[in-house]
Amino acid sequence: MDKDSKYKKLFSKNLNYYMTLKNKTQTDIINDLDINKSAISSWCNGTRLPRMNKVQLLADYLNINVSDLIEGSCDNNNYFEFISEDDSMYPILDIGDIALIYKQNVIDKTDNKNKGTYLIKLNGKNTIRKFVLDKEKNVYQLIAKNTCCKTIDIPADNLYDTVQIIGKVVKAENESAFK
Repeated sequence: MDKDSKYKKLFSKNLNYYMTLKNKTQTDIINDLDINKSAISSWCNGTRLPRMNKVQLLADYLNINVSDLIEGSCDNNNYFEFISEDDSMYPILDIGDIALIYKQNVIDKTDNKNKGTYLIKLNGKNTIRKFVLDKEKNVYQLIAKNTCCKTIDIPADNLYDTVQIIGKVVKAENESAFK
């Protein structure tokens, strides 16, 4: 099972648990929060994930913390929320916006496209950047969405000397940016 499927399963389990605990049904959520029937159904059965603003809405409605819905016993709790500290991914992710991170300290080599969006420590500061490996597989480009931030080229064999990988972004307000 891939990480995304595990996270969907974990979220579904947590959502169903708290709905039962708080005596709420899918119909209650549809009516009270004006959530689409197919959306809540797909969240409850683990086939889709809500955007982070919907996760916050559900948490507020159920009177729980966001972490209660997104954390748990999946992969020894390898997921965590990160509150963006800079605007490198603006307009996708601004300062104070929340991204869901899967803890890992290396680039995911199983992704045959040799790219992904990661939370890293660069020059002593946390930032999120899209990583793209060039065709020759010699240089990683660290790309920011914000055009005010320049692309950083790092030789592939020096990557881990230059940046500390904290984790891979798996969910944020605009998830399409992180594919």
